[in-house]
Amino acid sequence: MAIQDMSMFKQILAKEKFYVVLIDRKILRDENTDNRLIWSKKEFAESYLKEFNITQYDKIMELDLDRFVTYEMDDILDEEDKFIIEKYENNKGIELEAISFIEEIMSELDDIRIEEFAEDICYESYVYGLTVKGQKQFIIVSEEDASLPNMMTVWSTRKLAEKVQRDDFEEYDIIEVETEVFEEWLEDLKQENIALGINLKSGMIGTITDPKAVLKAMPC
Repeated sequence: MAIQDMSMFKQILAKEKFYVVLIDRKILRDENTDNRLIWSKKEFAESYLKEFNITQYDKIMELDLDRFVTYEMDDILDEEDKFIIEKYENNKGIELEAISFIEEIMSELDDIRIEEFAEDICYESYVYGLTVKGQKQFIIVSEEDASLPNMMTVWSTRKLAEKVQRDDFEEYDIIEVETEVFEEWLEDLKQENIALGINLKSGMIGTITDPKAVLKAMPC
């Protein structure tokens, strides 16, 4: 069965998070295979703990997909690692290659976010970004790693931009531009090898994409 058809895949994709049990600050592993256990719902993890009479553990931890991929995955997972997903009660769980599973979910999530962002900015007619106070130009975020492209961060609503601005960029102002103008920028950004960070969360994590992907998805 392709993992796209699994309900747990859709559940994790929809909520953008999954659950693990921590014991001594380490992710609980299956006693038979030594693979890490993860669940799409907290109650499934609770059911597993009850079934196996596990009472001594740190906590059931909710992991945000973006934060896991950005800050934790490289330190936690090796190429050959596997997950056992949704093991509880009479459900034996599904064993999957851990990194491939996460990468497939993130790829699907990126596609959804790009499509939603493109539709939103066409409907709302504006795109929001950050600017140096007193100026009227969207900032370009430069990466320390010279091999990575520079990035323009944009949001489809002022509310989303304000959240990140409050948390990470108090020294900057929010600026808006008409979607029609932004569409023209996309052609230039594409040629200048500048990436787009769309509707990023606090901590500047989320979907970073090629401008042509947004341009292609725009229905207006």
